[in-house]
Amino acid sequence: MMFHKTGDCSSLPHKFSTCFSCLICILFFSACATAPNLESINQSESHMKLGSFYFSNGQINEAYAEFQKAVMLNPNNKQALNQLGYISALFQKYDDAIMYYKRAISVDPDYAEAMNNLGVVYIEIKNWDEAIAYFKNALKNPLYRSPEKAYSSMGYAYYQKGEYTLAEKYVKDALIRNPSYPIANYTLGLVYVKHGNDDAAIAEFEKAIGIMQGYMDAHWELAQAYLRTGEKNKALRHFRIVADKDSVIARSREALEYIELLK
Repeated sequence: MMFHKTGDCSSLPHKFSTCFSCLICILFFSACATAPNLESINQSESHMKLGSFYFSNGQINEAYAEFQKAVMLNPNNKQALNQLGYISALFQKYDDAIMYYKRAISVDPDYAEAMNNLGVVYIEIKNWDEAIAYFKNALKNPLYRSPEKAYSSMGYAYYQKGEYTLAEKYVKDALIRNPSYPIANYTLGLVYVKHGNDDAAIAEFEKAIGIMQGYMDAHWELAQAYLRTGEKNKALRHFRIVADKDSVIARSREALEYIELLK
């Protein structure tokens, strides 16, 4: 399942993981310092901008260092705290991610982006109720620019809880706000599978792939759905895509097994 994660941690220098705990300690103690002056705030923003530049270019190690500097100069830099949480989550350091996001929210209790990101972390650790609570809090902010993210992720959390009616409601709410949001189409397809409606599920998975062709989760579910409806050739086409392009090795191998069986 996708929740707007980017980057490949395996390519990052080993130095990052070995000094991660030290950086967290530095940030913790810097938060206890006196309120920053105007010069520190301006310098913090400069490091924030440089970190964002590095991040957008896939230089995650350099980005982390700049965000860390930004928070050392201004412990109330909510955007830097949010980005530190995001990078921590990329490395599956979920406790650290939760700490950073909660610090960002303590700076700004209406910080919807951090609330949504925190909800995604709780999804990753399968704490569905906490995830739902933070998605709902994010949606309380009428200025939140990407409400479809929170609605869709909340729908997925309800799906995982087995509450399919609520899952369908919130995923459809996401699509009302952004009809071109493939993650919502994918999740709605999963709900339709649980309802036993493969035709409706296929339509949603096809929409998801139409928006994002490399959406391997959707290709996999589409292959399975076509297999259930007896459309062997269509199933084969999507199994081949998964076998050729999926980065999840176990699923790619399973797709190859299906291909052999269906020949």
